[in-house]
Amino acid sequence: MIVISHQKGWKIINQRSHGLLAAMIAYQYNIDLPNHILVPTLIAIAEHDDGVEETAKQQNLTEAGAPRHFMVSNDSKKTDLSQKLSIMEIANSKSLINALLTSMHIDFISQSKKGDEKLNSFLKEQAKVRSEIIKNLEIDKKYAERLYRFVEWCDALSLLICMDKIQPEGRRMEISESPDGDINEVFYKADKVISIEPWVFKNKTFKVFYEYKILEQLKFNSITEFDKMCKETKVCREEFVFSND
Repeated sequence: MIVISHQKGWKIINQRSHGLLAAMIAYQYNIDLPNHILVPTLIAIAEHDDGVEETAKQQNLTEAGAPRHFMVSNDSKKTDLSQKLSIMEIANSKSLINALLTSMHIDFISQSKKGDEKLNSFLKEQAKVRSEIIKNLEIDKKYAERLYRFVEWCDALSLLICMDKIQPEGRRMEISESPDGDINEVFYKADKVISIEPWVFKNKTFKVFYEYKILEQLKFNSITEFDKMCKETKVCREEFVFSND
């Protein structure tokens, strides 16, 4: 989950909401893919971080009782592969494309954590699985890498938006390597109006959103208390317009 300090407490954005925003961005991306590739890819983008009940998972509270941002490491030495196994089970049950891209994403985000024996074993097994999937799909590694760059680009842009990382006053910042190897810059044209250069979308303007909750409590005595408050707090929506006008 994405946790941002807020004047009233904590702003909580679930990974599923961030994934949905990434899929909205991907839907507008002007990429030439056949329907049987594009649709599973869009689903993989939307669901790439699913697989765990975020507000009910003990690891998502810090030792001090604050909600844990997904980029803040857990000091526990115990390796927990439950989320990775769960999301791979979901992806495998949908399609080979979903399984391939989800596995590539897990490998990408796990690079900084390599060294853990249990995780390394899992990643090695996934590398074998991906090789078999590529053979079954009758595509090559280069094609698969282009597909994953599409996933990662949309994921990166969604995170920049959700984490409020896009710079104010029109200052530009790089997103990630695009599917075709280009580097795009993102910036605000006006309040809640985002533009990209070079422009990569099908339409000149479109709307996207993510949902979030504001928790007016800084510390929680248990994950049960945190989960209860999350369920009882109203959902808010943050909307943005992408524009090339």
